[in-house]
Amino acid sequence: MLQHQGLRVMQVKRQSPPGSVRITPQMLALFTRQLATLVRAGVPLLQSLDLVTRSSPHVGWARLVQSLRHEVENGSTLHAAFRQHPVQFSPLYCSMVAAGEAAGILEDMLDKLALTLEKNAALKSKIRAALMYPTAVVSVAMAVVLLILLTVVPVFQDVFKSMGATLPLPTQWVIALSHGLLHSAWIFVVLFVGALGIWRSAWRRQPAQQLWLGQRQLQLPWIGPMVQSAVVARWTHTLSALLSAGVPMVEALGPVASACDHAVFAKASETMQARVAQGSSLNECLSLSGLFPGMVVQMCAIGEETGSLDTMLARAGVLLENEVHDQVSGLSSLLEPVIMVLLGAVVGTILVALYLPIFKLGQVF
Repeated sequence: MLQHQGLRVMQVKRQSPPGSVRITPQMLALFTRQLATLVRAGVPLLQSLDLVTRSSPHVGWARLVQSLRHEVENGSTLHAAFRQHPVQFSPLYCSMVAAGEAAGILEDMLDKLALTLEKNAALKSKIRAALMYPTAVVSVAMAVVLLILLTVVPVFQDVFKSMGATLPLPTQWVIALSHGLLHSAWIFVVLFVGALGIWRSAWRRQPAQQLWLGQRQLQLPWIGPMVQSAVVARWTHTLSALLSAGVPMVEALGPVASACDHAVFAKASETMQARVAQGSSLNECLSLSGLFPGMVVQMCAIGEETGSLDTMLARAGVLLENEVHDQVSGLSSLLEPVIMVLLGAVVGTILVALYLPIFKLGQVF
């Protein structure tokens, strides 16, 4: 097209469209907090979006916000503009913004939405930080084991060949493992990466497989209760924010199902949505699902009786957050000595296997 216009192309760069921008939960929470602060200060919405665009260090995110501004400038509502980008803005996000615009309290809803996003991001950050040390220890130890197998074992193998004696079975296993890694490591890497890619793509495409994996995850010792507490904390915070925004219970359970980010709880939320629409109370639905702790069910029942369900759900979420933090800290403290013992056993087994022929040779002489 440029050549037909008589223009000479000097340089071409690919630019990603706004819809393909990937953002982190921290970026979304920061954007929401900035927008809420500007709107509360009386800055017009279009000007607020302009200011947020200028302050964004991420080029793709700035283009996305500029696209939102263009849609609002053309007469679209803010929540309708958000719905045009479902990858970046979840149904929960759009529902709360729509409720704020309908009630004329957009700044309040943006504040509550920012608080919800910040709590969810903080919870994930706590879990990630608590598990970082065990992960680092395992990674370093695996690197040390690979280094021994790839560099130290071949040296011992040459020594054993010169001895000409029959090697003990553990030594033969270690040498065979080292030989396999040296000559066929790339095959294992390709197979592992290919299997991982196929598994992830199939897992994303098939809801039934997601549900099965979610059920197995909740049944794991130590890990299952921690995941359950974390998901329930996010579930209660999300539902509390929607109810406080004036969204009816039946409509609120839809965005909650997608916001909880767990197939088992998403299906349970959809089932609860149907039962609540038929006249059941929320605490009865929670009890029938069997996924929520008794404390959450009781606080929900009290909230429904007193008309303060959103407040009770928020308090339950805070209690569950503290419980998750304690569980993660306890698991991290338990994993550290267990990992040390296991890795010490692995390295010790390799070293003993390497020195067994030398010990036997010493006994002969």
